[in-house]
Amino acid sequence: MKYCVVYGSPRKRNTYRAVQVLKERLEALGEAEFTELFLPRDMPAPCAGCFACFEKGEEKCPHFEYVGRAERAMLEADGLIFATPVYVLEMSGQMKSFLDHFGYLFMPHRPRSGMFRKAAAVVSTTAGAGTRYAMKGIARSLSFWGVGRIYRCGVTMFAGSWDEMPQKRREKYERALRKTADRLYRSLQRKDDPSWKVKGLFFIMKYAVFHAAENPLDQGYWREQGWVGGGKPWKQSKGK
Repeated sequence: MKYCVVYGSPRKRNTYRAVQVLKERLEALGEAEFTELFLPRDMPAPCAGCFACFEKGEEKCPHFEYVGRAERAMLEADGLIFATPVYVLEMSGQMKSFLDHFGYLFMPHRPRSGMFRKAAAVVSTTAGAGTRYAMKGIARSLSFWGVGRIYRCGVTMFAGSWDEMPQKRREKYERALRKTADRLYRSLQRKDDPSWKVKGLFFIMKYAVFHAAENPLDQGYWREQGWVGGGKPWKQSKGK
């Protein structure tokens, strides 16, 4: 099984430690290969807001060197893992900047059929509060990409570092992370269909593409995929 991990911070501290628990469990469940993206190293520039990806194609993005590489890594993986520390009750700025670059993957534009067959884990750590807020924004983007199943695990340490947590609290969150890994792995093994929420979004956005928006690039893409005539992305072969 292949996994793509996106870290919302370059520091290998609390969030990194949490992901290592997840990875260790996935490796215990079956053969696992990980591609890791660290932010901001692997997406060093913020989205320019130039609309080039929407109007001319994602390859016209001024940062496509990084965007294209990250998209390929995610599409080649079976499962996705997004991990962020909490910064002022939200995901890190680096993670938000990363997601901003992939607006063109949203369902009203040019979602990839391969995303609909993926499952994802979203992990967040904090010394105090905010994991729910941080994970919600990431999960929202993944849903609009079409990611079929999304599992969340927030770690509220009430401590300055992983090792400073009381043993019982640390063991509690290690169990929660392993459980999240189990759910991610089982979903991928079963090849679960997307949730009804994701399926519903797809049909709503199909209407929007052809009745609300007037973007020839998006409309042409949907026709090429065969979705206009009743095709469904989660029924297509793996790939773009």
